[in-house]
Amino acid sequence: MQKDAETIKQTTLLIIDDDPSILDMVVEVLRSENYRLLTAQNAESGLRQCEQELPELIICDVNLPDMSGIDLCRIVKNHYPQVLFMFLSGIDDEVDKVLGLELGAEDYVTKPISVREFKARVRAILRRLHIQPRHTSPAAPPQERQTLRCKDMEIDLHFCQVRLYGQEVDLTKKEYEILALLATHPGQVFSREHILNQIWMNDMQISDRSIDAHIRRLRDKIEENTDKPYYIETVRGFGYRFRAKNTAP
Repeated sequence: MQKDAETIKQTTLLIIDDDPSILDMVVEVLRSENYRLLTAQNAESGLRQCEQELPELIICDVNLPDMSGIDLCRIVKNHYPQVLFMFLSGIDDEVDKVLGLELGAEDYVTKPISVREFKARVRAILRRLHIQPRHTSPAAPPQERQTLRCKDMEIDLHFCQVRLYGQEVDLTKKEYEILALLATHPGQVFSREHILNQIWMNDMQISDRSIDAHIRRLRDKIEENTDKPYYIETVRGFGYRFRAKNTAP
């Protein structure tokens, strides 16, 4: 338990809002969650802190004095695609919501919102860290940060695309999420329960058998021989793993 608590304390959140009262409120709400909290009152300051600290999550207002939150999200996602992004705005505008989500933001929350729901949404977003690779060097070339390669497969983690032999593979959202979870941890064995908890979280209607069905459909799309799969291996009695690069086929 002590190790888990230390990991939570290392999770860094950057809150960007030009209203000091909003900043204080968000910090007060999240303080009990043991996150490391940073604040900024404009986009320029927020970007500077993002470059220096590389937070796990940015919580940002849409209206900032020097740049719109939408434009800031675009810049962050282009340069630091691994950083999660959440809008917290008093503007309930469908166009802003759609545009923000299309740019890669994980959530768009409209005020007012209950403290309990807000905390739950933040926790839900941070769970996605388990299916995204973390990178210690923000100066690394974007291509190295967002593309995984194994044999004839490329996985673009920023655009959520998978290509085989240069051709895009048509995957469902859940098929992609399962593949991304496994591929970002090559060689690590994931039990069905672990995959269920990471991808479906608290959905009690999904069973372990559903995992097998999704894996089977995923293999149909990416494997040359589903009887002897190359990319997604079955570890009998344990679960599934993505082939480690140093293992022979």
